[in-house]
Amino acid sequence: MTTFKFPRPVEGDCAPYFFRYVNKVPDTDIVTFLEDQQSAFSDFIDSLTPDQLHFRYAPGKWSLAEMIGHVLDTERIFAYRMLCVSRGEQKSLPGFEQDDYVANSIADHMNGNELRDEWNAVRSATIHLCNHMSAEMAARLGKANDTPVKAYAYPYMLAGHVIHHLEVANEKYLSAS
Repeated sequence: MTTFKFPRPVEGDCAPYFFRYVNKVPDTDIVTFLEDQQSAFSDFIDSLTPDQLHFRYAPGKWSLAEMIGHVLDTERIFAYRMLCVSRGEQKSLPGFEQDDYVANSIADHMNGNELRDEWNAVRSATIHLCNHMSAEMAARLGKANDTPVKAYAYPYMLAGHVIHHLEVANEKYLSAS
């Protein structure tokens, strides 16, 4: 179990773009927030009907199941980046094209139970990674997509990313379906 609090990222700790997510996260212990968010997002997935999961609010837009699949992909990729950076990797980690990942996934063919179970497994792994990291490891600086990033920025980016997609789900999917 981690014995330190992950510091909140500040300018220079990650690409400016990611503060659109970081700024959504309240000032709280981020690991506890990730745990609470795991339950809340799991409950959200459980609340969706099959029609809601496969609803697209406009032609060419992701279904809600695909959006959840995107959250899963991002969680895995960012947790991997956090692992690499925390272990001292100095090579720039690759970026990823989210639309290609969604197009090449089977998320739209999965049911809510499958998506929920996968979410719980993936987020649990992220929490374990955070809980087994020292302050020194979390403070390491690496590169992702040729941009400097501190390992401790990733839990905030991940939490804010989920908040963002819950907002999108409520605004674009659930209000229209």
